[in-house]
Amino acid sequence: MAKLDIDKKLAAKKGKPMSKFMGKALRTFLATPNSKKMNLEVIDEVGMKNVKGPFVVLSNHTSRCDWQYVALAVKPHMLNYVASYIEFHRAHMHAIFDLTSVIPKKNFVADSHCIKEIISVIQKGGNVILFPEGKSSISGTNQPVAVGTGKLLKHLNVPVYTTTITGGYMSNTQWNIADRPGKVIIKIKQLLTAEQTQSISPDEMERMVNDAIYNDDFIWNETARVKYQGTEHIAEKLEEHLYICPKCGKEFTQRGVDNVFTCGECGNSVKINEYYDLIPNSDDAVIPKNLRVWFELQRRRVFREIRDNPDFCLEEPVTLGYLPSDHYVPKTATSEPCGEGTLKITRDEFSYKGTKLGQPFEIHAKTQNMSSVVFETDSHCFGAFFDGNYYEFEPKRPSGSKWLLSVEECHRRAGGKWQNNLPQQQWIYEDNKDTDNDEYYLAGHAPEGEPVF
Repeated sequence: MAKLDIDKKLAAKKGKPMSKFMGKALRTFLATPNSKKMNLEVIDEVGMKNVKGPFVVLSNHTSRCDWQYVALAVKPHMLNYVASYIEFHRAHMHAIFDLTSVIPKKNFVADSHCIKEIISVIQKGGNVILFPEGKSSISGTNQPVAVGTGKLLKHLNVPVYTTTITGGYMSNTQWNIADRPGKVIIKIKQLLTAEQTQSISPDEMERMVNDAIYNDDFIWNETARVKYQGTEHIAEKLEEHLYICPKCGKEFTQRGVDNVFTCGECGNSVKINEYYDLIPNSDDAVIPKNLRVWFELQRRRVFREIRDNPDFCLEEPVTLGYLPSDHYVPKTATSEPCGEGTLKITRDEFSYKGTKLGQPFEIHAKTQNMSSVVFETDSHCFGAFFDGNYYEFEPKRPSGSKWLLSVEECHRRAGGKWQNNLPQQQWIYEDNKDTDNDEYYLAGHAPEGEPVF
């Protein structure tokens, strides 16, 4: 029997449309019951029953459950999903991915084999779903779509539809992925005809996609007032997502217990209710407007640290993980530990120095060429592809979010291609007296004179 070589197996994959049998089975036995539990509402503005393929669907990416919502939105059509290359190395995922003709993609790097598989599926009459942000939502809203999305659409030359998912992030947040049923809405629209993909520039198509799939769960629920079940434990692991206290400005001093998030340095405390509202839980509490704003304030601080300090440096010890090719990693893992060392990022370079499988090992990458990292769904570790190989880093402290933000903003500072051009997020990068004040960032819970990072 030939020795297992996962990477070689994936390199030999040929794109083929998902079979109707497997598509119907997934929809009937997984997507439908799970989506019913999450109270999914499908808004079909297209009339998908009358649509003929092949076509492409582009969707925002709110959680690990999005594939289920999209499967029901495009009913009765079958879709080929594009998923992270990492998932094909996991013991409980590879078989079902093979059966359903899922296409592997190496995140945040050029992947010509993935493009070839997508083209092959389209040429054979299949339909493809892409989540062009490259990863599920970190903060409850969008990130810019990947550079090259417009060029791919032009090359495929087929109709383009978009699905916008609302409520998905609140149902399965980044830091605490337990199911919290409340409400999920998915709306499907047509964005482009095949002819329009040929007449519109790639840059303009990317702008159109950003606009079409934009969503903010926290703004939506200010008026929708949907209650989410299970939020009595929503603050657990929140310290791996929100690492800066908005009152004292200290990092890594907060801890979540049940639905309360408290800073051990200054005592600032917030309670999160079933609507995801932030409620003061201490005297003179300083609380951002919502959890999304809190996360983006952290990006704002990282951006300014990098901008204002030519010697910016983030450095700490990590455990190194990799993807072996001769066996699958267990269900609960996304890599296999293989070494320890020091991870470092400056304005110009991302690097690791330490060991791998008992031998000295180093990684060096220019930040200009490294747009983001693969961020695991509970925020405790992250990884990236270097020379085609995936490596994962687990810090000794809950600093994954700071590393994510530092990689992305160093990339942008270095002139990388993946700039943040979303109009809704330009306040992060601007020095504007009209918005640089407590009222803009907070929900009225900051005493006069309290610092806002």
